[in-house]
Amino acid sequence: MKIFKASIISLVSFVCLIMLFSAVNVSAAELNTADDTRPDYIIYVNKALNCITIRQQNEDGTLTAVKAMVCSCGREGHDTPEGSFETSNYYEWCLMVDGTYGRYAVRFNKSILFHSVPYLSASPDTLEWEEYNKLGEGASLGCVRVSVEDAKWIYDNCKRGTTVVVYSDSEEQLELGKPTAIKIPEDSPCRNWDPTDIDSNNPWLADTYASIGGRMHEFDYIDYADRYSDLKAAFGYDRDALYEHYFAYGINEGRIANFGGTEVTIDKFDYIDYADRYSDLEAAFGYDRGELYKHYLIYGINEGRIANFY
Repeated sequence: MKIFKASIISLVSFVCLIMLFSAVNVSAAELNTADDTRPDYIIYVNKALNCITIRQQNEDGTLTAVKAMVCSCGREGHDTPEGSFETSNYYEWCLMVDGTYGRYAVRFNKSILFHSVPYLSASPDTLEWEEYNKLGEGASLGCVRVSVEDAKWIYDNCKRGTTVVVYSDSEEQLELGKPTAIKIPEDSPCRNWDPTDIDSNNPWLADTYASIGGRMHEFDYIDYADRYSDLKAAFGYDRDALYEHYFAYGINEGRIANFGGTEVTIDKFDYIDYADRYSDLEAAFGYDRGELYKHYLIYGINEGRIANFY
């Protein structure tokens, strides 16, 4: 009897340790969902076209398309299941079944997750760049791969329980179309990094922020910090950090920034008109509101392009 009791106690202790381990590894994205004030979204995954459209659910019941992403669904023999699902678990790094790692992984159907293109280890400088160049075509073992920027957007903005609809339609793209996938040159010294990763060590950023920096002198960083207490608490009045935040996150979050005395925000930007005016931009970005808006601020103004704001 003593041996039996000891066995029971050991078993209970083991189960408790497992429960504790699981609790410790629950991400912040999974906690306090009842009090989560982030907008409600629906994620539509068109596996036939390997693209994603995210729509925001408005209070009046209507839906507004807010973001499009190019992705890689399951390749032949590894189909991504169709149906309606909900996001559940969130992982900053997730060990995959083939021994690679996915970044900003969000589970929505058992073993099927959204995640970055695979990395050889849990380090941002070990990207499988050949797999990255497959974005836009079926390439995964069933999960839905996206760029780091897009994976982090889902991870940060789509709360637990967000509806995910996986379907197949090779004929019709939704409102924002399919963005053009970035291709990494084989001979690039930066090829082991995701070009969209905002990690300060990312060598791609040296060129990116050199371009963006052309308007830094017009950016009212004090106004930007004073408008948003969370940014002021995080960055104080660090001009570079606030400027990088606006282009990396603030635009897609609908934050207002002041350039040269003019307030701008993506919510008032007529991105459809901007794309329709310039065929080169439509060919490059489709109707990706975020990319078109960034282009206007970084290049379009200096190029004399016309943009309308509501």
